[in-house]
Amino acid sequence: MTLSTHPSGSSRTPSTCAASAAPPVFLRSLEALGGRTLAEGRAPARPRLVALGGGTGLPVVLRGLKAALAPAGAGGPLSATDRDRLTAIVTVADDGGSSGRLRRQYGMLAPGDVRNCLLALSEGADTLASLFGFRFNHQGEMSGHSLGNLILTALSQMETGFERAVERAGEILAIQGRVLPATREPIRLEAEFEDGTRIEGESRVAGVRRRIRRVRLQPAAAALPQALEAIRRADCIVIGPGSLYTSLIPVLLTRGLVEAIVDSGVRVVLVMNLMTEPGETDGYSAADHLMALRVHAPGLPVHDVILNAAPPADPERRRYADQGALPIEPEALAALGCRVCVADLLAPGAEVRHDAQKLARAILELAGRPASAESA
Repeated sequence: MTLSTHPSGSSRTPSTCAASAAPPVFLRSLEALGGRTLAEGRAPARPRLVALGGGTGLPVVLRGLKAALAPAGAGGPLSATDRDRLTAIVTVADDGGSSGRLRRQYGMLAPGDVRNCLLALSEGADTLASLFGFRFNHQGEMSGHSLGNLILTALSQMETGFERAVERAGEILAIQGRVLPATREPIRLEAEFEDGTRIEGESRVAGVRRRIRRVRLQPAAAALPQALEAIRRADCIVIGPGSLYTSLIPVLLTRGLVEAIVDSGVRVVLVMNLMTEPGETDGYSAADHLMALRVHAPGLPVHDVILNAAPPADPERRRYADQGALPIEPEALAALGCRVCVADLLAPGAEVRHDAQKLARAILELAGRPASAESA
């Protein structure tokens, strides 16, 4: 994939993130590349990528990048070098559903988002992946629990804590990369709203339906040392897509993580959500998303913002609008000093979702550009 057009002349570098009114960069579609697969179209030098987030967005990124970064002819266990090509740093602030019940009962970190990322990177037996993804749906004490969450709980007790449990689960699932919790501390998310009210609990934030002023981690928590090391070794950092206040920002709030990104000097790519999220980002533009990141993570460099250029079909747009979700508009984003990169990123089907392969191709095109290179 190459850029089909470029912003008009500008002498700034992405690392300065100075204001620019440059027009958006258009990323070429898969069709324009002759239908090549990701593996066929990747650059010869495979970059080391670190992806931050959680929820349903991060697994989409991981599924696409897993195929793109796999070494040619890979069929067995990856070397440590190849596993380091792709690292997910995952929020563990969830306190709802199965994860919340296990947190309260066993005092562990939230396993749900981690489990989803392990499954996204899995190349193990289909039966194993199906078991990790299985959810009990009948009445009784097991109702609502994910078997993968229970396995991570058991491994946490068998091994020396949650970090080792995740590593062991990755070995069982033969994951093509690494999955790291953002912190080893049992954090809770506190949200403060524009009217001054506060609530505690990630699962409660969207239900309040008020504009969020700020979120915090309680208690303040240090980033996992292995996560900081992965960032220092990375060629590109990918943030999103995902719930702004309950998936992305909690990772960035872990102490030392933003500083590690700044010190690394590498390119940072923000993948914008396709739609606003009812109860969390109602009425937000793309610029509002970026400003919220800057408020919570001062100094965070964002060099490129990837936006979807293909509007959902009218029936899907109306259905999502009825639920309070609207397409995210790009107005004012370029003036915030980040290059706007647009492409058709929609997956086929009735659900408005990112296509994993299209998104991976867009990320990899940008990942090959050094952070010190001019954006023009």
